[in-house]
Amino acid sequence: MLRLVFCSLTISLIAVAVAACGDDGASGPPDAASTDPDGGAPRPGDGLAVVNSDYVSTSISLLDGRTGQVGKGNCLDSGTRTPNNTLALSGDVVLPSQPQAGNPLVTIDRSNGALTWIDPGTCLPLRQLDVSTDFFANPHDLVSVSPTKAYVTRYERNRTPTADPADRDEGDDVLIIDPSVPVITGRIAMASYAVAVPNATIQARPDRARLIGGTLFVALSSMNANFGIAGHGRLVMIDTATDQVTGTVDLPTLQNCSGLSYVAATQTLVVACAGSFRDPDQAAGSGLAYIDVAVTPPTLRRTEPATPFGGRALAGYAGTANDGSLGFGVSYGEFEGRPKDELWAYDVTARTATKLLDARDSFTFGTVLADPDRDRVYLTDANAAQPRIHRYRYDADGPVLEGSVDANPGVGLPPREIARY
Repeated sequence: MLRLVFCSLTISLIAVAVAACGDDGASGPPDAASTDPDGGAPRPGDGLAVVNSDYVSTSISLLDGRTGQVGKGNCLDSGTRTPNNTLALSGDVVLPSQPQAGNPLVTIDRSNGALTWIDPGTCLPLRQLDVSTDFFANPHDLVSVSPTKAYVTRYERNRTPTADPADRDEGDDVLIIDPSVPVITGRIAMASYAVAVPNATIQARPDRARLIGGTLFVALSSMNANFGIAGHGRLVMIDTATDQVTGTVDLPTLQNCSGLSYVAATQTLVVACAGSFRDPDQAAGSGLAYIDVAVTPPTLRRTEPATPFGGRALAGYAGTANDGSLGFGVSYGEFEGRPKDELWAYDVTARTATKLLDARDSFTFGTVLADPDRDRVYLTDANAAQPRIHRYRYDADGPVLEGSVDANPGVGLPPREIARY
């Protein structure tokens, strides 16, 4: 599925719908060594991991975040299995939305319900944790508080849980784990926070999450079992010191909200919403929400429709460039005809978007990832003929395509997601 995207359906349900998005003629200049504003000095979180997948098999490649160049084109793949990882990678693998404490490389295998910690130096699995608790839990994110504490969002619920709360097998929740062991240490139920819809049974479906200070913000997708009915967007706030829910923030005009960008300079959490996939007018529920986290309780300041993005629903958004005044979004294409996927630069003040790139197909553009420290943004492009990671540089004159790179040379699996580790 799309992990660029903040959309939340599983591959098995919408494999084609979110499997791709491509590039329509603007392949950019040949890749060359990038200048490094840090003078070559690495920093924690400088590593970039890429998930390359055809949804049957997966390969993880590593890029140098300082230069954007490929470091290891096939660090780990679905054929890798050692005594430290009982489960090999499936075809539905994503990455944590933020770097973990200590900057380990971690994969989230949705099909297997497993987290795998990997040594990026040797590309060998270090340890693995099954978070499925014997049902299809569909983990969506991993957020680290410390080397010994992290949270895992589980998107699915268990229809036949045991009666023993110690089994922690209900799902539709946030698991608490100790990554150093690794082991499950607790559970925070989310079902009661699902947004109610008349005459429908709605699951909370916790998706991506963001740690700000001592509060974990968890985005709920609030959809029914077959994704046909959706409630409005909602964030749940969890105190990481007590693991108690302290409140919620509703996004009443938006649906399927899960993309979270935090702008530290303004203490603003920007939430991107894809809209309901089963709604004929998906774009009507798609857009952006801005939450002020400097006040107590955090408050929704405004929402904006996805209209500037070609009138299409947002498949992904990164809102941290230029202290939050510049965003980059991907809009969905269609199965038939035009438009295909599109990449946009968004002027947050003027509320206008400028198209940067057309895809060659629909559902091939994946993650859009901003690096505000280097004035750079990355886009995964799973175009079958020429899979690439596109790299843009932005300045006062606007974004410019800096180069494109094949992240999985010799293997050929298309890139779906990119994230820091």
